[in-house]
Amino acid sequence: MTTRPNILLFLTDDHGTWATGCYGNSEVYSPTFDTLAENGTRFDHAYTPSPVCSPARACLLTGRTPSQVGIHDWLEERDTNIANRDWLGNTLTLFAMLSDAGYQTGLSGKWHLGQSHLTPTGVDDYFGLPYWQGAHNDPYTYVRNGELVELEGNKSAHITRHAQQFIENVDDDTPFFLCVGYIATHSPYDQQTHRPQLTSRYQDTTFADIPPYYAHDWVKNEGAPNHPSDVELRDRYIGYYAAVTELDENIDHIMQTLVEQGHLDNTIIIYTSDHGCAIGHHGFFGKGNSTRPLNMYETSLHVPLIWFGAGIQQGVIPHNVDHYDTFMTICDFAGVIPDNHADYAGESYRRLLEGKPQQWDNTCYGEYGDLRMMRDDRWKLVIRYPNGPNELFDLESDPDETTNIFADYPDHVETMIEQLDTYYEQYDVPEKSGLRVKDLPRHNTAHEAWRDGKREARGLQIY
Repeated sequence: MTTRPNILLFLTDDHGTWATGCYGNSEVYSPTFDTLAENGTRFDHAYTPSPVCSPARACLLTGRTPSQVGIHDWLEERDTNIANRDWLGNTLTLFAMLSDAGYQTGLSGKWHLGQSHLTPTGVDDYFGLPYWQGAHNDPYTYVRNGELVELEGNKSAHITRHAQQFIENVDDDTPFFLCVGYIATHSPYDQQTHRPQLTSRYQDTTFADIPPYYAHDWVKNEGAPNHPSDVELRDRYIGYYAAVTELDENIDHIMQTLVEQGHLDNTIIIYTSDHGCAIGHHGFFGKGNSTRPLNMYETSLHVPLIWFGAGIQQGVIPHNVDHYDTFMTICDFAGVIPDNHADYAGESYRRLLEGKPQQWDNTCYGEYGDLRMMRDDRWKLVIRYPNGPNELFDLESDPDETTNIFADYPDHVETMIEQLDTYYEQYDVPEKSGLRVKDLPRHNTAHEAWRDGKREARGLQIY
């Protein structure tokens, strides 16, 4: 058996932290999540640097900012021009880095960083979703190591089965890195798109953990009512909770395979989501692209983060961490920390996971095109370049971000903007910068440009 740990990364889609039992939800059924958190390490304040799928995934899998990589919005791979583009170029991913270090590498499920119909660089075994991912239980044409395969039934089940096959066939003397990318809990949310075995569990649920719905002033969900009825709201709630339980069950199946194959004791398991998700929270459904202007609310940024397994201590970590830090921590455990560490925004929190003291800076940064954010233990600053609207929230007194106090603290705002600018002076490649988003390649039909200081939507769609 190898002395280096196997690493199993679950990177799911649109899973809000609030929707698991171990993070305080009283009604969602999530025994696997809860067991992993109870016996491993749970981060209470983990964040995505970008509140939408593709750039968030790039942050975690490359350790680089969107303004270093040049991916600033979700990639609409139904458009073949977008699907066929090499968006990452020469940017190294965890797969390439760990493969070069001797790891067996696998990806089962969502990639969403361009060219999803091709095996990503550094991946030895690939089962993916080319082009648009579709709904949860529709027939779908997958790609398996370059071959298109049409399958019927539940997508999570297919992704799980391929992940299990990867684990069953690895060389026991060589460590493996496996990323499992479920599309649950992504929309569609309505219960008709989920399995009745799961939705039946929630027919009598009160959904007391979801705040009362109201329509946010900035909400703009085309194709969906801005004022859903109580029946429509409940339908979405049931579907979303069912998706969480679907994730929980499938992760348990993979855990059982680790046990059966004798790999559990030498495997580190990581669970996180690309970004958060609102199911009526703040008056919208989705994430950072569910409002106009785009948003950086906590519900869009806050992600679950659980570590379990070899060398991981039991406990709860209160520090603010993000996907950049998770990237560096995975590299640390695998022994592949980049030589050009200064070009990477994250820091390894391995010592925290091992129960050792470690100094930590709780400042986090984020971006979504020409929207940039920084936050610390108390303050969150949101700057929408070039002309706003801008926001400042006091997260201690106003954790739900209901009152914008940007105009009340000009001196503090100026200091935070200077800090934000200093950060992006280091982690911004000018020709790929989010501040030039209107000049960069189009990501999707919802992509927008700044004109006269106002957003002009082009065929807005929310996914």
